[in-house]
Amino acid sequence: MSFARRLWAAFTARPLGMPIPPNFFFLGAMGLLGAFLSPGFWFLGAGLELAYLIGLSSSDRFRAAIEAQAARGNPAERRYFTLFDTLESGRRERQRALEGRGKEIVALLDADPLMRPYADSIEQLVWLHLRMLGASQTISQVLVVARAERERLQAQEEGIDARLSESDLDPELRRSLEQQKQVIDARQAAHDQAALRAERIDAELARIDQQVSLIREQALLAGNERSLGSSLDALTSAFNEADRWLDSQRDLLGALDLDESARLPARVLRGNSVPGKSQPQGESR
Repeated sequence: MSFARRLWAAFTARPLGMPIPPNFFFLGAMGLLGAFLSPGFWFLGAGLELAYLIGLSSSDRFRAAIEAQAARGNPAERRYFTLFDTLESGRRERQRALEGRGKEIVALLDADPLMRPYADSIEQLVWLHLRMLGASQTISQVLVVARAERERLQAQEEGIDARLSESDLDPELRRSLEQQKQVIDARQAAHDQAALRAERIDAELARIDQQVSLIREQALLAGNERSLGSSLDALTSAFNEADRWLDSQRDLLGALDLDESARLPARVLRGNSVPGKSQPQGESR
């Protein structure tokens, strides 16, 4: 992004989602002070404004934020941020950490023409990690409800069993109670299944994390392309296996993007911007 565009972005920056850039209030205040008190405020305001714009537009953090924001017009970027922005802070940091290691690996691979094609495996795995974090968060929300309702559902089922044990129970009421019991049993089974899936996803996330760490170490230490290539072939196999498993979980994770053609934005592992910085942040004067 050009320096002029960064200046304009700094001029109109709206931190914390403010409807009006706070910079406009500063300029208005200096204009009024200059008009009613002393024209010297105009020169003071101009100097402070220039220092503010140059300082903010030169900030690496601000530049990364506005570049990430501008990139949202790209379909791959929109897909990436649709997942990333919904993650809780802990999961965001976990994804950023993996992307940082992935970026280091890709830089090493890109430096060797023979190894460059293997970078695709790293990109796919980092993208799968993000998708699995989204799945983990979805299941965790189900488990929160399950833990809160476990005792209530159990008490309801025990009450229904007590009523069903009555010999003189009305047939229509008995049928209704039996159907209610079936629904409770189905919910309890779904909660148990969600807990098992949560454990599997956590295990897969840990495996991805360890695999990327291993490849990073091997990329740094490998003395020839054969040993590194073998490791990356194993990584590709691990990706395919985990991706096939994730595709089989559509019943619970239907809202998760499972499009096989979806790719990680190139900026994440090859760009200079900081992943996850989605809003320009104004700085105090």
